Amino acid sequence: MFKIRASQAYKIFSKKLKLEKTAKSYLIEWFAGDNEPIHSKYFAKGNTVEEECIQFCAEVLGYGILFKNEETKEDEFFKGTADIVTTEYIIDVKSPWNQKTLHEHVLDPMPWMYYLQLQIYMYLYERKKAILFYGLMDTPIEIGYHETNFESLPNEKRWFAYEVDFNPSIIKDLIDLVVESRKFLKEHERGLKSVLGKLNTYGIQEKNLHLESIDNDPTSNNFISDLLWQKLAKYQ
Repeated sequence: MFKIRASQAYKIFSKKLKLEKTAKSYLIEWFAGDNEPIHSKYFAKGNTVEEECIQFCAEVLGYGILFKNEETKEDEFFKGTADIVTTEYIIDVKSPWNQKTLHEHVLDPMPWMYYLQLQIYMYLYERKKAILFYGLMDTPIEIGYHETNFESLPNEKRWFAYEVDFNPSIIKDLIDLVVESRKFLKEHERGLKSVLGKLNTYGIQEKNLHLESIDNDPTSNNFISDLLWQKLAKYQ
């Protein structure tokens, strides 16, 4: 049964509260098992320095020490593993690539994908508040193009954070979208079963004909002959 991971919730969410084209594309990929892990220098850095960033977060926020959470939570609709769980807060840590990206995060609104992620974490772990923490850590030389020395900067130039309150209405909207996603996936599966493993008859049907997308250029991959053009024209 389809459940949305906290980190992927933005892929199905729409302020119109319906499945948009991009959401349906994501669901089709999910159904096909096309869920390859993300590979990028930014993702690699975040994973590599995560523990350092957690301890930096603990230092500047006055916690003394914090431990990475290893417990995954899930229910009928959602699944996720928060970075840090305290008695009061969910804390998610991010490590920007460099000073430029840190400053961009400072000046821009909180990314919607992180806001939804935190809402699901608060729901699953039963917390009313969350913190999104950005900490600028040195980039490991094996990941970066050159040596960095961000940790020599004053602490106040290396971090900032958002505090977020739990919003139950967002959770309700997300639950509705998960339900809609399941309906879409059920129809998608039914459509596949109707043709897979069968000899299907192909015919030109007016409702499926889109001549405006067909070229009459012999060099085009969409080339169609003059004779066939004449036959197709009567269907317009």
